[in-house]
Amino acid sequence: MSTNSDPFSIDIVSDVACPWCYVGKKKLELALQTVGDQILPQVRWRPFQLSPEIPEEGIDYKQHLTQKFGSLDRLDGAWQRLAEIGKSVGIPFRFEAIPKATNTLVLHALVAGLSTLEEQAKLVDLFFSANFSEGKDLTDKETIWKVAEPLYKDRTKFDEIFSDPELKENIRQEILYYHQNGISGVPYFIIGGKYAVSGAQDPAVFVEVIETVLKERESEKQSQ
Repeated sequence: MSTNSDPFSIDIVSDVACPWCYVGKKKLELALQTVGDQILPQVRWRPFQLSPEIPEEGIDYKQHLTQKFGSLDRLDGAWQRLAEIGKSVGIPFRFEAIPKATNTLVLHALVAGLSTLEEQAKLVDLFFSANFSEGKDLTDKETIWKVAEPLYKDRTKFDEIFSDPELKENIRQEILYYHQNGISGVPYFIIGGKYAVSGAQDPAVFVEVIETVLKERESEKQSQ
């Protein structure tokens, strides 16, 4: 199949405090390596909050999980499985090091506040790593600044986005839109503006969907 120079949209509805979203991101990246120059991917990160009820100051991570799932014992197996899956895609999960469960609204605002899709994707990756591998407290403004500084550079701009109530409300409305359209779990991928892939699927699934879209586009061109 020949190189396609048209932008190929991939929208990812995700929360940056979602381990399966981190895994899904890595699996998509593996799929894009397989597809190579068949497409020019245009990846957009879309906001979602799994736990919008968490206060801005956060809550102890283990306490939050106990409230949500009833018992930490039930999580041991899930963490072990996730750690093994993470290792296979290059993620060193350290769940025991996570200090707080985070209200991610301000993190989504900071992602949206960057001007290019490439910068947004880099910040998403930095937040994932800070939360799941480095055990950083992403409820603390100065900690967040240190994570975001390589991309924001300008502290004034960072402070403005961090405190912008209108941007946060826009993100709430966007999340509401996804809920209203039946998205209740993440990650959720919209491939080529046409097909949905729910969950952290294997790279082969993403490759198959991308190739389906390409074949359909080729058929449409030939029939014109």
